[in-house]
Amino acid sequence: MGFSKLIKKVLDLKSGDTISNATLPESEFTHINQEMYKKSAELAERNKALSLLQKINELILGSITHPEEVAKQVVSILVTEIDFQTATIFIYEKDNKLLRTLAQSYANQENTSDADSSKVITISLKETENFIVQAVKERSAKYTSSLQNILVEKPHDQIKVNSVFTSPMYVRNELIGAIVIGMKEEQQALSEYRRILLAQLSELIGIGIDNSLLYSEVQNTNLRLKELDLLKNEFVSVASHELRTPMTAIKSYLWMALEGRGGDLNEKQRYYIQRGYNSVDRLIRLVNDMLNISRIEAGRITIDMQSLDLNALAKEVVEEVQPRAKEVGVKVSMSHHETLPHVLADPDKIKEVFFNLLGNSIKFTPKDGTVTVSFVEKDGFVQTIIKDTGSGIEADDISKLFQKFGLLPGSYTTNQPALGTGLGLYICRSIIDLHQGKIWAESEGRGKGSTFTFLLKAYNKADFRQLNKDTSEKKEVVGLIHSEI
Repeated sequence: MGFSKLIKKVLDLKSGDTISNATLPESEFTHINQEMYKKSAELAERNKALSLLQKINELILGSITHPEEVAKQVVSILVTEIDFQTATIFIYEKDNKLLRTLAQSYANQENTSDADSSKVITISLKETENFIVQAVKERSAKYTSSLQNILVEKPHDQIKVNSVFTSPMYVRNELIGAIVIGMKEEQQALSEYRRILLAQLSELIGIGIDNSLLYSEVQNTNLRLKELDLLKNEFVSVASHELRTPMTAIKSYLWMALEGRGGDLNEKQRYYIQRGYNSVDRLIRLVNDMLNISRIEAGRITIDMQSLDLNALAKEVVEEVQPRAKEVGVKVSMSHHETLPHVLADPDKIKEVFFNLLGNSIKFTPKDGTVTVSFVEKDGFVQTIIKDTGSGIEADDISKLFQKFGLLPGSYTTNQPALGTGLGLYICRSIIDLHQGKIWAESEGRGKGSTFTFLLKAYNKADFRQLNKDTSEKKEVVGLIHSEI
């Protein structure tokens, strides 16, 4: 009688009947018990295999990112939770064309010396007789009965290996490595679920190792890029210093020539020397900008935080830019704010921000246009607003303004032949960021002018004392000087 018919017969028992008084031969009753035990064992094994695959999947998707750590965790799970005798993961070294052990684990590993468990095994892909190499070449899983012929001598006598499974790990058609598992069962005795488990392991582990390799590669690349960025900043800093000295001397001699220190100049000579003077002056500004950026990005800029009168500083800068503004026919003015509080800032750095913003507004405002400076105090902060009647900025370009080399020739119409370096606004943003302030730009579009605003915290003694306290507690914050006036 078949198993299904036996089960049906049991289920057809009437209420009050028991199996013992049912009309079942003793042999059939025993057969039912055996079949039920078998099915229960298969179900338990299936659940165990699914649980193991889920655990490995969670490990791969977890926080472990180093290939060796991923491999160590996986082989440990395979030996301790699925009762494999040995588990070894190889990684493929493309440059050397060989397989190298990434991690390995044995049953009863407490009886194995550290030297045995950590011994590195390498297998060249030229060893065509090697069982693992054959699996790699054929791109398929293989079984054998001896572990000694493909790895090393077994680590200790308590390991009983009767069959060995090996499978290459390929991801995106690229060889990642191979997995080798030693088992107590003969190949023929392996259950269906254990075979399914073995078939899925190589793909799952291969993806995990590949992901961790990609992560490590990205980390190493980022580290290298940081090192190159530091080298670049060092080069720019040194080159800027070396360039600025001779250019300053050239500018001085050209200025003396224009002042007639070497004798009178005719109109053509004056024109040529003036052009040279202007070009050298622009080059010096470019070098200074590059030097400032290298200092900012390398964290070597010094911020002297103190109580700063923005009214007085703005007036000073406006007076200094007036000659250039009159030369191009632009009117620059400021609204004096009688009750404006001081701000907590570095006077030299904020002065540089003023020069850059006013210089930009003058440059991009046509003749008979205006540039105005005003202030607004709000919620313990002071807004400095520089508004011009210049050519304006397209809405799509505003987000690009404060980027390095952020030139926008399509949006700006300049009254000067040279557009500049595109570094000024980037430096402004960097300086304001160092002050923990904000800077932004607004414009209604082409031909409608633009407004640049930066926000700084109003000065008060309590904030100043806290700033000094924070800086003294964080000694790694270099380049901050706080002086109360």
